[in-house]
Amino acid sequence: MRRRTLSSTLSSTFSSVIAAGAALAVLAACGGGGAPPSGAQGTATANDGLTADVRLQDETKPQGPPEPGGRLGIMIRLDATELDPHRMSETSAFVINEQIYESLVHSYRGEIQPALAESWKQSDDGRTLTFTLRDNAYFHSGRKVTADDVKYSLERIKDPKTRAPRARSYESISSVTAEDDRTVVLKLSKPNAAILTLLSTSASSIVDRSVAEKGGLNGGVDGGSGPFKLASRVTGQTIKLDRHDKYWEKGVPYLDGLDFTFNPDDNARAAAVRSGTIDFLWRPAPEFIGALKADQALKWYGGSGSLSLHLRLNTGRPPFDNVKVRQAIYHALDRQEILNVANSGFGTALNAGYLPPDRFGALATPVYGKPDIEKAKALLAEAGHAGGFEAKLMVIATSAFQVRSAEVEQQQLAKIGIKVTIESVEATIADSKTKSGDFDMYQSGFGLTYDPDERFSASFLKGGGLNYGNWSDPEYERLVVEARSELDSAKRAELYQRAEKILAERGPVAMTFLNADFDIVQKDVMGYQGDPTPTYRFYRHLWLDR
Repeated sequence: MRRRTLSSTLSSTFSSVIAAGAALAVLAACGGGGAPPSGAQGTATANDGLTADVRLQDETKPQGPPEPGGRLGIMIRLDATELDPHRMSETSAFVINEQIYESLVHSYRGEIQPALAESWKQSDDGRTLTFTLRDNAYFHSGRKVTADDVKYSLERIKDPKTRAPRARSYESISSVTAEDDRTVVLKLSKPNAAILTLLSTSASSIVDRSVAEKGGLNGGVDGGSGPFKLASRVTGQTIKLDRHDKYWEKGVPYLDGLDFTFNPDDNARAAAVRSGTIDFLWRPAPEFIGALKADQALKWYGGSGSLSLHLRLNTGRPPFDNVKVRQAIYHALDRQEILNVANSGFGTALNAGYLPPDRFGALATPVYGKPDIEKAKALLAEAGHAGGFEAKLMVIATSAFQVRSAEVEQQQLAKIGIKVTIESVEATIADSKTKSGDFDMYQSGFGLTYDPDERFSASFLKGGGLNYGNWSDPEYERLVVEARSELDSAKRAELYQRAEKILAERGPVAMTFLNADFDIVQKDVMGYQGDPTPTYRFYRHLWLDR
């Protein structure tokens, strides 16, 4: 089964849901946080920092229909430290796990599609969803996927012992019942406009209970039912996935396997794709994008952003617990300069909240413009820091563009008397220190999510698994929780806009820029069907024209 063309998909985005009733179509329509950016139809938007068209679909004409067989070599900058789909937080883990695991439904360019659930229906009051599982879905262990597995998986996500970063997004699910092997009933405490997009993510993966309870999901055996299964893993070096012969979608995947390799050296990754050592370079460093796009021996895709960069402040320790200190920092930053230096201008400066201006729920009017140094100094003085202060800024050492971001931020904050020392650490150390709250500032980023609720709940609500520093704002929380249950799309967007303004003005992060993502592939790699929401499930439809 091949995906529809980009134009036909976009024309039906949020207007239909396969195998669902009209009530579900309304629900999906309200979950528009994953809508593709306005430039996704092939022309760059005026503010996206691009100089060429956005490409999301394979335009090369192959010799014939998809040819099965072959292995695809994919290189990514950093390995994932956590492959448990319910506990992961790194982008590389999402890329890999979307090949290994399946969810009840999929989201493709904003449209909800069947996956493990072949159909579903929703009650009139919006509080009961009944899913019918397909009869031909099997875990990699060989066991058939059942309703009991769905119940176990969703309850595992909600269980505090799991420490799922996105657990708060699932709090409206009051019960999960396996009525028989193929029927699952979800009861909601109140309507949830984000529920289908939430259940479509790889963070909502249905896992093999026997594997999860025996040895966990972060070792050498996976608990998935996706198109590929884990064959081998050498931490920090390679992850090999083999074709799952009992995958439910007939004829898919086309490839015999995916071979992921990892290399933090930007030069080495670019050289690998140019030499033909790898087939697929995932997200090259910005300084190489121009040359790689111009290389006639290669193909490029992307141009739309999916990673929102930010400077996080630890509101759990002074002086960042003082909102005026945070506001001083936000007014001192030049976001366009950070984008230009750190990412060669590829992307969009974020002068408001987390969402870029062309996404559902985003602020249309910037909160910040050019740096206001005098205002920033005045705010610091009001906070009792007229002479500034010293602070450490943690950044992952192997992420060159984030190191550059930190260096620009260091220079910009020096203008208001804040003396910043950059602390470069390994990814595992950064993960440990952020989770324990052992940091002053952290240069990081969040991938965009299908629906705003997933990110807002995990990263900025009290108790959210990615809310490092435990920032809390009752008004913000009320707006986000209310938006989750609002089924009117316009009203829901307005609630998010109000929440975004709070986040921008007194939240724990200074949003800096949305990057522009690119993938570089060899000429014989076919079937690229990019999705800037983002999702990477289309890899199962890649094939080699050899």
